[in-house]
Amino acid sequence: MPFGLSEDKVKKEIEEKIAEIDQSGANSSASELMDIVDFIIKKEGKVKDGEFVSDKLNEIGDRLFRNGENKKAIQCFEKALNRDPSNVNSLLKKGQAYLSMDEMNEYALECFNDVLRKEPDNKEAKLNKAKALRVLGWDSRAMQVFRGLLEEDSSNISEIHKLVKQNPDDPNLWRLEAEYFESEGKISKAMKAYEKILTLTDDDDALEEIIELSSEDLSMAVEQAEKLENKGNESLARKLYEELLDKNPDNIELIEKMLSHEPENIDLLQKKAEYLVNQDEIEEAKDTYERLYEIKGDELEYYDKALEIDPEDTDLLYEKGSILYSEGKFEEALESYYKLLKMGENDVDLWHNKGACFYHLERYEEAIQAFDKALEEDGDDLEAWSNKGLVYHDMGEYDEAMDCFNEVVKRDQDVAKAWYYKSLVGAQQDQKKMAKNFLKRAVDLDESFKERAKQEDAFDNFGEDFKEIVS
Repeated sequence: MPFGLSEDKVKKEIEEKIAEIDQSGANSSASELMDIVDFIIKKEGKVKDGEFVSDKLNEIGDRLFRNGENKKAIQCFEKALNRDPSNVNSLLKKGQAYLSMDEMNEYALECFNDVLRKEPDNKEAKLNKAKALRVLGWDSRAMQVFRGLLEEDSSNISEIHKLVKQNPDDPNLWRLEAEYFESEGKISKAMKAYEKILTLTDDDDALEEIIELSSEDLSMAVEQAEKLENKGNESLARKLYEELLDKNPDNIELIEKMLSHEPENIDLLQKKAEYLVNQDEIEEAKDTYERLYEIKGDELEYYDKALEIDPEDTDLLYEKGSILYSEGKFEEALESYYKLLKMGENDVDLWHNKGACFYHLERYEEAIQAFDKALEEDGDDLEAWSNKGLVYHDMGEYDEAMDCFNEVVKRDQDVAKAWYYKSLVGAQQDQKKMAKNFLKRAVDLDESFKERAKQEDAFDNFGEDFKEIVS
């Protein structure tokens, strides 16, 4: 008879013996199962298919394992491995049998490690390895393996749930559940898991986790803080609020809530402004920065910051230039005006401001050019004519100054300043009668020029008529 037919016959005999046990409907005794093992070993020389023999030995080993015959089950798995050393299933089952025996956990761990060397992604081997490590008391290593399983596939949490039910007093397993619920956004369940840990052990870390976890939910965080305050633990309550901000820097609802209690908190205003910038809500961000620097008392720093986030805001540049001008920082003010010109701004006020800066810097020619630019935009600009006249006056070019002031009064007879400077130029040119008439006109329009006139040396030799005008 050919070898192949003999092998098929032996395989059939083995399967029939196993089927007989299945048909009995009752748990087979260890002796009956071992009889089949002996039969398989006796006949294995006639079976070339090592995988078949190994699988059948594994089947018998499984039955022995389920019947609590761990040692005999291990014998079966070892025989299966002898027949087919590459059978990872035999090695895994052997480890599981060892894990069910007292004082044999290190052997179990060795089996699971051997499986993972052959198949690094074997989920069942990883799970059993974690169980073995846990039983051996190597908790940190066990937790590392459990966490790895959850990272690979969150559905592995079902195995953790089973372990928690089997070991309800193990805080490490509860911690795994809490971490999983937290990662899934199931805040209330995570909180309950951490609270369970606190009932099992004095674990400060668990309390910290509750605080940290509550920071994921503003309403829950506030509620938790209030609970802590009610229990007299104000330091932890304060820490919770701090962590809320640290861990949720972009939570605008939280920032706004805190600002409702501390409206002048510079750090909170800074966080709000940064959040608004990140959200591209530039106008609101500028308003917030304005409030922040108002509290700090640094107006110019506000303009620098606002222009940093919105460099194209011409209004801000105008305002910054005006503040610098009012503080006597004329060179810096000019920088703002130059930027405005580069941005295409070309209005009358801009040239007025530039001209005024040049005037105070005694850069008179540039001041006149600036006021001329204003007049190009609006030939009837009384302020430009008046300021241009003032520049000529300070340069000692009185005829040109008088021409400018004449342009003012030609357009508006009620500009007191123009009449005053016409009077001053007249006095400086020793045209007393004309100067007196112009001065009287200025004072009639604005009595404040009386005091200014008293300070001018040019009016000193006007005699009683002058005194009458300014009295």
